[in-house]
Amino acid sequence: MERRFLDFVELAARSRKPRTQGITIFAEYGTISWTKEMLDTWGEYVDVVKYTPAHLHAPWRIIEEKVKLYRDYQVGVAADDPMFSIAYYQGKADQFLRTIRDVGFTHAQIDTQHINLGARANLKKLQEDWQKYMTLALELGLKIDGEVGQKTPDGDLARSGKGMLNIDAVVGEMKRLLKAGCEHVYLESRVIREVIGNYGEIESGAAQIRRIVDAVGQTNVIIEISGQLPFDTRMCHRFWAVRNFGPEVNMSGGGPIEDARYVEAIRRGNTFVNGPSRSTSKLWIKSLAKNGGKAASEWWKEEYPIDPAVVAGRTLN
Repeated sequence: MERRFLDFVELAARSRKPRTQGITIFAEYGTISWTKEMLDTWGEYVDVVKYTPAHLHAPWRIIEEKVKLYRDYQVGVAADDPMFSIAYYQGKADQFLRTIRDVGFTHAQIDTQHINLGARANLKKLQEDWQKYMTLALELGLKIDGEVGQKTPDGDLARSGKGMLNIDAVVGEMKRLLKAGCEHVYLESRVIREVIGNYGEIESGAAQIRRIVDAVGQTNVIIEISGQLPFDTRMCHRFWAVRNFGPEVNMSGGGPIEDARYVEAIRRGNTFVNGPSRSTSKLWIKSLAKNGGKAASEWWKEEYPIDPAVVAGRTLN
């Protein structure tokens, strides 16, 4: 690892690449030259980038060149589940998996039920196909991530309504996916937002998610933070994840790789977050000040009282 600026100043501890926990996943974005500049600066804090269907409109040679660039910086490369689903509905799932492997992708998501067909769906075949392509992907050496929760509530097993999660169903589905060979399982961003609020202000929602993570194992779960969320909400959800699970929580960063500067600073407890409290978000620095220059081992548990008046006065930007 290259020498860090002002490396005589100590920072909160952090795991090094290749990581087994504290993984951050970002959206794939930007030109080749921009991506190289970002990786030169922030590459140590980028573990995986995810390609979406938007990349199907890009030239093949550009995708290959960027995949190689990421791999050179020890960054995994993932194909998002809608990409697989498009190929699956066209009868080309086998070709899709073999091709992304050959291009240099390291991760994929297998989804044979991306579109809810309701009564028209042959659930038995869809489940059999899911297992078939899971098996093939693993044989090809791809790492597979699962996901629990949907972007919309209709038919979502994760939601019970009125800000409540179906905890038993979520835990059961996550354990099923892990047993089937998934390396990690995402908890859908919109499900999280529904129960913790825009700023992580709803403690009852946080308690539900902690029960899920405790039951499944923190190293197995990825807290998803969507790049489509407003900036303040992304920042607050990142901060919420660290407050609840510590700096080595797995999370999708919710943005392009330049957002690594924010995510890593939140993981280290030394940056401002416009959150739901009148207290400082710089919890590591707070612990440093309180303890004579030596922060507590679990500094992220420093008091951060939620203030309903602050939440009520907030507007999303």
